Parts: sequence; C-alpha cells; structure tokens
Amino acid sequence: MELQREPRVATAAAPLLARLGELRKVRLTSFLSRQQAALEAGTWLVCILAAIFAAFLIRRFAIFVDYASLLVALAVLGFLLAVYVVYGRWRASPRLSNLCGALAAMTWSAAMAGISSLVGLRYHARLIDVELAEWDQAVRLDVQTVIAWAADHPFWSSLLAFSYDSSFSLLLALTVLLAFMRRFDQLWVLVFVFAATIVVSTSISVVWPAKGAFAFYDYPVSLLERLPHGAGIYHLQKFDYFRNGASPVVSFASLQGVVTFPSFHCCLALMTIFGTWGLRWLFPISLSWNALVIISTVPIGGHYAIDLPAGALLWLFATVAGVALAKFHPPTPCGSPDSGTVKDNFKAYGGRSRAAIQASAR
Repeated sequence: MELQREPRVATAAAPLLARLGELRKVRLTSFLSRQQAALEAGTWLVCILAAIFAAFLIRRFAIFVDYASLLVALAVLGFLLAVYVVYGRWRASPRLSNLCGALAAMTWSAAMAGISSLVGLRYHARLIDVELAEWDQAVRLDVQTVIAWAADHPFWSSLLAFSYDSSFSLLLALTVLLAFMRRFDQLWVLVFVFAATIVVSTSISVVWPAKGAFAFYDYPVSLLERLPHGAGIYHLQKFDYFRNGASPVVSFASLQGVVTFPSFHCCLALMTIFGTWGLRWLFPISLSWNALVIISTVPIGGHYAIDLPAGALLWLFATVAGVALAKFHPPTPCGSPDSGTVKDNFKAYGGRSRAAIQASAR
C-alpha cells in the first residue's frame, strides 16, 4: 500500500512544485536577476552618481529649487519605478516592467544631467570657445561656410531643424518599440548609453563650458533671420541666466542642457542608429534620418565641428561598456530556479521513484 501511495504523491506533487518553481523563477528573472541584470545595475548606478553630483552642485552654490516642479518630477519618477518593481517582481509583465524601468532611468539621468549642466555654470570656469574654434581651423572644418549654406537654403535648414528637434521623440518611440518587441537586452544597452553619455557630457561641460559657435562668431542678425527660429542661439538665454544671474532658480519644468562640447545630439543620433540594429525594416530609415540629425548639430545646434567627433567618441566608449555589461551574466548557483533544475529535478525525482517502485514490485 505504501509503495502504491508514494508514486501517486510524487505524481500529484510534481506539477505543483514545478509551478511554484516556475513562479519563483519568473519573479527572480524579471527583477534584476534577468539576463540584463548587470546592465540595469550599471544604469541605476549612473543615475545615483548623477543625483549625488547634482545635489552637491545645488548645495555648493546654494541654488534655490522650485519645489512644486520637484514634487511633480518625483511623483512621475516614483510611479515609473513602482510599476517597474511591481510588474517585474510580482505581477510578471516583462514588457511593462522593462518599459517603465527604462523610462524611469532616462527621466532620472536626463533631469540630473540638466541640473548639472545649468548649476555647473556657477563655477564660472573659463570658456573654451577659442580652443574649439582653433581645433576646427586646425582640421580645416569651416563652420561658418556651413552656416552660410544653411541660411541660403531654407528648405534644407527647415528639414535639419525638424530632424534636430525630433531626436528625443524618436528615442522615446524606439524605447517603447524595443520593450514591445521584447528586445530587453537591446533596450537596456540603449538606456545605459543614454544615461552614461548625457551624464558624462554635462559633467564635462561643468569643467569646460562653451557658449557655442554662433555666439563666438557673432553672426549678423540678417543671417540669423534666414535660419529657423532659435537656430544656434536657443540656449544662450538659459546659459547667461545661470552663469551670470544673481540668484537663479532650478525648475524641473524648464530644465535644458547647455552643453556644447562634446555634442550630446551626436551621441543621441548614434545611439538611436545602434538601437535599431537588427531591425531590417527600421534600420535604413533610422540611419538616414539620424544622419540629418548629426549634420543639423552645426547649423541648428550651434556646435563647433570638433564637437561631433568628441560626441562620437563618448558614444563609442559608452556603447562598448554597455555591450560588455550585456554579455556579463553572473554565475547561477546550482539548483537555483534560474539554473532550470527545479522543474527538471522534480520530474526526474518522480520518474526515478516510479521506476524504483516498479522494479521493487517485480
């Protein structure tokens, strides 16, 4: 009788125990123990370091913060993080969890980078516009000729302005697409590169600030009027407000990067191109459109030509680091749910028990 009860118990318990193992595996693999765990950890580390640096700058220069906008920003970030955790650890919705986690990391890093670039101007570090212009001349990159050409071709200058302004919207759309397609490794490489490049570029601008080519060359009003509104000078008001203002106020409702060197828009275009790698129908479109974004950084963004290779180099370093983190998978302890042995062990246990019982019965 005992021999007959044992296989029945093992047979009945195996599916239940296997299901529990599967549920535990889902909970672990969907919240910082999935394949992109190192990428996510690296991204959150960048966000935390950026927040520490931004807080240091605010405290160092006694900058007043608009607390109403701060509370709204914290509420949005808190909501995204809550969905990321809840639907990653308990509700098991990988698409929603990864999407909200990605949006939270991008929002967090962008906000801290914006604060750093603005408040960092209070250091009054020496402007490096002269050096940037000299580098352009040394490699024979004539920015002024590019600006004059754009002013003489209104259709192309308008197209370049539209492409320049579309950069962040395209990145947001790509983030949603990668999450929907379950390309989570590719998604988190994109998020890590975004966070790393925007934080590093704004940190560099604290030490090596520049007003931009338009301010340095002091183009005449007649030329500026033939370019799209704000081309090359859209950041100057905010730049002067934080660098020379008596008591500037940081508002999360109007954060704006004022980085000239290196070009973050160049980083943005390259990471968007790289993020569509492997999507046959989208990659050619992304490549073509973001080529326009890169070109637009000079006549619309007000960059020096040398800012572009500097931005490309920064993107390359961040991408290499992101890909390396994506390939890093911590060793899984033997017998843990992630090793895939929980369900198999119960099945094997049940099979061996039945075989042993049948053999003993003979």
